Amino acid sequence: MMSGPLARFPGFVEFICSKTGQNQLVLDQLKQMGSTDLFRFPELTGITEEILAEFIAEYCALPLLTYINPSQIHLEPFSKNFCRAHHLVPLKDEKGRRVLALANPFNLELLDSLAARFQGQPFEIRVAERQTIAFLLVEENVDDSEEVGQGASGFIDLLKSERELEKFPIIHMASNLLHAAALRKASDIHIEPKDAHIAVRFRIDGDMNEVYGIKKETGVKLISRFKVLGGLDISEKRKPQDGAVEVTIDHRIFKLRLATSSTPKGECLIIRLLDTSVKPRSLDVLGMSSAQVKSLIGLANRQAGLILIVGSTGSGKTTTIYSLLAQMNCATKSLISVEDPVEYRIPFANQQQVNEKAGLTFESLLKSTLRQDPDILFLGEVRDPFSAKSSFDFASTGHVTVTSLHTANATTAIFRLERLGITRENIADTILGIVAQKLLKKLCVHCKQTGPPTAAEKEWLVRFRGEMPSTVARPKAGGCVQCNHSGYSGREGVYEIIEFDAEITARIRAGQSISEIRGFIEGRGDYLMSHSAVDKVRQLIFSPKDIYEKVLVEEPEAGEAGAEREEDIVQEETAAKPARREVAEHPSILVVEDDRDMRLLLRRLLESRGYEIIIAEDGVEALLTLGKKKFDLILSDVNMPNLNGFKLLEMLSQKGIRIPVLFLTGQSREEDEITGFELGAFDYIKKPVQKEILLHRIRKALQTPS
Repeated sequence: MMSGPLARFPGFVEFICSKTGQNQLVLDQLKQMGSTDLFRFPELTGITEEILAEFIAEYCALPLLTYINPSQIHLEPFSKNFCRAHHLVPLKDEKGRRVLALANPFNLELLDSLAARFQGQPFEIRVAERQTIAFLLVEENVDDSEEVGQGASGFIDLLKSERELEKFPIIHMASNLLHAAALRKASDIHIEPKDAHIAVRFRIDGDMNEVYGIKKETGVKLISRFKVLGGLDISEKRKPQDGAVEVTIDHRIFKLRLATSSTPKGECLIIRLLDTSVKPRSLDVLGMSSAQVKSLIGLANRQAGLILIVGSTGSGKTTTIYSLLAQMNCATKSLISVEDPVEYRIPFANQQQVNEKAGLTFESLLKSTLRQDPDILFLGEVRDPFSAKSSFDFASTGHVTVTSLHTANATTAIFRLERLGITRENIADTILGIVAQKLLKKLCVHCKQTGPPTAAEKEWLVRFRGEMPSTVARPKAGGCVQCNHSGYSGREGVYEIIEFDAEITARIRAGQSISEIRGFIEGRGDYLMSHSAVDKVRQLIFSPKDIYEKVLVEEPEAGEAGAEREEDIVQEETAAKPARREVAEHPSILVVEDDRDMRLLLRRLLESRGYEIIIAEDGVEALLTLGKKKFDLILSDVNMPNLNGFKLLEMLSQKGIRIPVLFLTGQSREEDEITGFELGAFDYIKKPVQKEILLHRIRKALQTPS
C-alpha cells in the first residue's frame, strides 16, 4: 500500500480549491467524490486538464512529464488496453530505470496492482496529462488502416466506437490530437518532419509550442489521415495542396483548413482550427478605443467607398472585419461576400466560398457578385491586381466595399496598392479609411509584476505622446498555473484608423512619400497604433518590451527619409543609365535567420568567400542592426518569430532603405513568392541551399544598379 501524499485524496480536494478559489458549493461537491472521479474536476472547477495535471504533480511532489519520448515506452508487463483503461504508460528512462507515467496517482487499488505486476522490481512514478498518455498509446503498434473510412471534404463526425478505435488506431490518434488542440485553444496545428522524428506543434496565443514527438512512420500515417479527411491526394507529397473539412470536437463544429508543403525532411502539414460556434465580438472587446469604434462605424454607414483592413498574417484582420459586418444593418441592405473560406456566419448575408475543385474560383465568384449589384461587398483579401481593381471599381460606383490587405500599417498600404496597379488618384477618390492592426499577447492578470519603468523602458516610450507612465507591468518569469507558466494569457489588438479626409487625399494626389504622409498624420495628432500600444502599457495590459519589439520598432523616427514611390524609381532609372552601387572590397551581408544551424552554415560559407557577415536572429534584431551599420545585402529567412521576412521588407520600403534582399525559404508556396516579389525582394532561394547557386545570386545582387 502506498502512503504519503499519494494516499491523501481529500487533502488534494482542499488543495485544488485553495488554488482556484472555489466557493463552498463546489467544495462540498468535490468532497463527496472519490479518486476515480478525478477527471470530473475540470468540469466543476473550470480549469483545464493540463492545469489539473500540474496541480496533481505539485501536491504529490512528483515530476510532471509534459513531453514523453515515444522510444522510451516499454509496455511489458501490461497490455495496451490495460494502459488505456487506467490512463498510464510504462517507460524506461535513459538509465534503464522503470518509470510509470500516471494521470491519476490517487487510485490506491491501481497502485497496489501495479506494484504486484512489477513483482517487487523498483519503479518510479511520474504525472502526465491524460490526453498525452492517450495520444502515445495510440502511436504504438499503429497499422496501415488509416485510409479506411475516407471521404470527400465535408462534415466528419470524429466520435468512433471502441471497436473502431481498436481496429483503426490512427483514427483515434487524429481525433485525440484535434481534441487536445481544441482544449488548449490552439489556432493551428503544425505536423513537421525533423531528422529523427516528427514534431507536433500547437500555436497558442500566437506562439508555437511543441507538444508531441512521434515516430516518423507514424507521423506520415497521421498526415495521410488528415489529407483523407480534407479531400487531398495522399499520393502527392511534393506539390503543395490545400483542403478543408468540418469536424465535431466536444460537441462543437470546427472548420479545419489544411495546407501541405514539401520540405527537405519530408511532407509538412499545417491545420488551422476555426470554431464555428464563436460569434463575432464587439469592436471594443477586440481592443479598439471608443473613439476608434465610433470612427469605424461612421465609415461603414457611408453610402459608397472602400474600407481597408490591413495587417500581417495572423493579426486578426478577418476577426475585425466580421465584427464590423455584424454591426452593419444587413437586414435592410444586401451584403454579398467572396471568401476563402467562410469563417463565421453573418445573419442575412449571402456568403460565397471559393472552391477551386468545383470551378468556383475567386475570379469567377467575384465577377458573378459584381453582376448582382449588392449594397455591401466583403472581399476576403486583395491578393492580386484583378481583385484590387475589382474592389476599387465596385467601391467607386456607389457601393461600400470591405476588404483586407497584407501590409505593416495604414500608410504603407498606399505603397502596396500602387504596386498592384492602383493609381494615387483612384486611391484618394475611393478609400474611406484604412484600419491597421496587430495582435499582442496580454500579460497574465494573475501573476504579472508591476514597478516603475527602467531606463531602457523609458527610452522606448519617450517618443510617444503623453506622460511617462509611473508604473508598468512585466511578465513573471515562469508564470503561474493560470497562464500555463508563460506569463501571458490571451491576446488583444492595437489599432490605428486613418480616415481619408481632404488633407490626406490632397497629399496622396500630390505624390508625397509614405513617411511624409505618416509624419503629417502624426504631427496633427491622429491616434496611431503606437499610441494605442503605449496606452495599453499604461493600463498594464502589455509590457513595454513587447510593444517596443512588436510595434514601436517599426515606427519611423522623425525626419526619416520616406520610401520612394515605385513610379519615381522607374522614372529615375529610365532618365539615365544606372550606375553600379559602390560596394566595398569585402561586402557586408546581414544574415537574418532564426535557425541556429543555418546561421552557422551561412557564416562559414560566406566568410570563407571574403564577405563580412553580421547575424540577426529575427526581423526586430535586423532593424536594430540596420540602424547602426550600413550593409550591401540582406540575406533573410521568410518565416521567423517577432518580425518575419515580409514585414522586414515592408519596413525597409517604409524607411527608405534600399538594400537588395534575398529571401531564403523552406516553403514552396507560389503565393509566398509572389508576395515577396511584390514587396520588392531581389530573389528567392529555396532551402536546402545549394552553395554555388547561393553564391551566384549573391554576386548578382551585389552588382545590381542602385
